[in-house]
Amino acid sequence: MDERFVILAVDDNEGNRFLLKDLLSRIPEVQVIEASGGAEALQLTVDYNIDLILLDVQMPGMDGYETAKHLQMTSRTREIPIIFLTAVYKTEEFVKRGYAVGAVDYLTKPLDDNILLNRIRHYQHLKERENRLLAAMSDMRSMQDNLLQSEKLSKLGAMVAGVSHELNTPLGNTKLALSTLLDRIHGFNQQYVDGTLKRSSIEEFIRELTDITTLADRSVDRALNLVVTFKQVAIDQTSERRRQFDLATIIRETITSLSPSYKHDPWKFVIEVPDNILMDSYPGPLEQIIINLVQNSIRHGFDGRNHGCITIRASVAEDDNKDQTVAIVFSDDGAGIAPHNIDKIFEPFFTTRLGRGGSGIGLNIAHQIATSILEGSISVKSELGSGTCFTLTIPCKIKSAS
Repeated sequence: MDERFVILAVDDNEGNRFLLKDLLSRIPEVQVIEASGGAEALQLTVDYNIDLILLDVQMPGMDGYETAKHLQMTSRTREIPIIFLTAVYKTEEFVKRGYAVGAVDYLTKPLDDNILLNRIRHYQHLKERENRLLAAMSDMRSMQDNLLQSEKLSKLGAMVAGVSHELNTPLGNTKLALSTLLDRIHGFNQQYVDGTLKRSSIEEFIRELTDITTLADRSVDRALNLVVTFKQVAIDQTSERRRQFDLATIIRETITSLSPSYKHDPWKFVIEVPDNILMDSYPGPLEQIIINLVQNSIRHGFDGRNHGCITIRASVAEDDNKDQTVAIVFSDDGAGIAPHNIDKIFEPFFTTRLGRGGSGIGLNIAHQIATSILEGSISVKSELGSGTCFTLTIPCKIKSAS
């Protein structure tokens, strides 16, 4: 995949294009393509995969507004972000017109170099995250092909569909974060257009922007970690992402990343994990177990209920060899599990929600990760109508080589 961020600079003034190209050369991995008019720009969008368009408004023949309208007419170019640049059309009327034809930004000359560079870096970072997600999905498809061709791993082939389903949570969080970000950008721009923008609004916007992009970045990383985790389960190898981490931090961050998906639901999360439980293990696979157990409680334990509480506790003990282990207990106050199903819940594809969104693979993945990657165990206790309790017991420091 080409990692370059391709920018199309459209301006009938050759000197302006030269200055733009020189300015943009400060950003790594950027390729600038020049067009002297609207018609040439439209042709270049056919010849190149354009990531961002810097479009001058005042041009002979086809001006910037008309060019933008043509770009909105095809699915190939409709989603390309357009930043209008103008030295003449600065009034509110023209600014609104620019947004109406699909612009994501409208900058007036003389340009503030730092503002333009920061805007471009923002869109470059969004593109990088999109590329990482596409690469992750490509890896998933490649793994599916390899599994189907391998007789030894043929029984794991159906797990691909289940893992793809599990990707919905981090990808959904990313989609929600980016959608919220676009809404805030539009609101911010409207305040600018209306002349009501205040310093407090700018500070609030920066804070929200930081929180939203942090959530999106964390969710993308979690999606990538899930792909890595599936590779590890499928080929029975340990993770290459072993590192030291604080257990409480990992658990809190994982629950925080899940919260946007359930912000309109009445579910409560209680975390009673002491700080400073230092782990030398694989945080990505551990996060996936947390996600799977939380989703299991919500989908099964809280189904049809208007309340629900998930409590996560942890304690450290020493085993017979004086090695420290941590017991992480996940309990809910849900419907519980029928006695005849207790011994089946870790089996692949076992589900009581067949045809209603249950893949039957989440708890099997959690069991595989707990035993093969985290070198521990996972057990369950439950009473019908009285909730369910999962206990994950793992060493604080795994023994396998990193």
